[in-house]
Amino acid sequence: MIAMTKRTRTMLFFLLGVIFFSFAPAIILYSQGYRFSWSEKQFSKVGAFYLNITPTRAEVLVNEKSIGKTAHVLGTTLTKDFPPGIYSVRVQKEGYHSWEKRLEIFPKQVTEAKNITLLPVDPAFVVLKDNVRAIWFGPNKTEALLQKFPPAGGKNTWTLVLWDIQRNIEYPLYESSRARDEIWNIEWAQDSNSFLLQIVSQEQQKNFVQTIDRTIFQSQRTAAESLQVSARLRVPVASRLEYARTQTGIMFPRDVIAFFTDNQQALWLDQAGILWQQTNNDTKPRRLNQESLHMEAETPYKIFAYRDDVLVQKNEILYMLNPQTKIFEAFFSPFYEMVQSPDGRKLALSSGKEIWLYFFQEEREQPSRSKGEKLFLTRLSEDIENLGWFNSHYLMFAQGETIMVSEIDNRDHLNMVELAKFSSPSFFWQAESKTLLVHTGGQILASEKLLP
Repeated sequence: MIAMTKRTRTMLFFLLGVIFFSFAPAIILYSQGYRFSWSEKQFSKVGAFYLNITPTRAEVLVNEKSIGKTAHVLGTTLTKDFPPGIYSVRVQKEGYHSWEKRLEIFPKQVTEAKNITLLPVDPAFVVLKDNVRAIWFGPNKTEALLQKFPPAGGKNTWTLVLWDIQRNIEYPLYESSRARDEIWNIEWAQDSNSFLLQIVSQEQQKNFVQTIDRTIFQSQRTAAESLQVSARLRVPVASRLEYARTQTGIMFPRDVIAFFTDNQQALWLDQAGILWQQTNNDTKPRRLNQESLHMEAETPYKIFAYRDDVLVQKNEILYMLNPQTKIFEAFFSPFYEMVQSPDGRKLALSSGKEIWLYFFQEEREQPSRSKGEKLFLTRLSEDIENLGWFNSHYLMFAQGETIMVSEIDNRDHLNMVELAKFSSPSFFWQAESKTLLVHTGGQILASEKLLP
């Protein structure tokens, strides 16, 4: 052992002291979340990214540098120690469309993108049904009504069948006596146990209520026997309004111009422009609007109700009833389509080539939204058709032959992908099976599972 002199020990003590006092501030700053920015030549508070991605095990790149894959189970990743600034974030996985967005990091904050969904490239489709002219999905999302034509060479009629989507089983309900008879409209009851069938036969509209007696399908009857039994269940009614009366037990007045019913209430608009409401607990209706809505002859009207908001469509103008003033105010124009999100928190609206969002309540997740906010989302070059929700953060719609899926997070830009192409497609997202059903060219096709 070499003995240190007093002078050496003194010099070493002062040297360590200098080192300590030189680095201690940096250590303290680091522990408090500060990092040195070489570009700005100063210390600054750092932030972080938090991402939640479906499917899991997707790769995340920040400024083209991989920071690893998301968690195997939850699909999340938290990346820290980013100085304030704007970063290019890309999420990718083999066989899927990538997601990319420029996001800003703020001091001492976590920048979130919690609803990223990657969709497969060129998903496969299989044929489920042939000879299908039209389809009407039921409220329970597990059944649909199909208008079917016989195969080539069969008799010149059409059949209405109930389709159990999950089991892919058909139950015949009604067979037309003439091929020229046309289905004008089908309207499901909210409980999915009956529907209104409106047929145009020999230039006359005929209305029937069809009760769905599912017990007959549990028997050993043949398809022909089931048709005979089902045909006897049809009850003629005078109109949609009479059908609504049977469903609600409410005696609507004779001067009803438009009406809306669900499991909780009935709303109707009379010829004087007064909107009335009667809930299941009310013994008599109550007036909702203080000032009458201006009514015009030979003009179609339609009523919508979402949560506490009531809207009336007049031609291509959508009016909303102000709950404070009790006056109808112009809300959206030109109006084409409107659909509520699965979480019930927002509406998507189409004006032909534009998509807007309306928020029923505050959204605290990034990007945050205010209650009652109406947000312009995008304008496209072609008309938007068949607008719907893929989930509560992604929309689906058709542009010509292309089925599109778009996120609603409009920070930087919208990630929008072309999912598939079909001739004149109409489609329905089956959330339970995570498959897309497409009606095109007389066939119904089902996609592979689009989500894990």
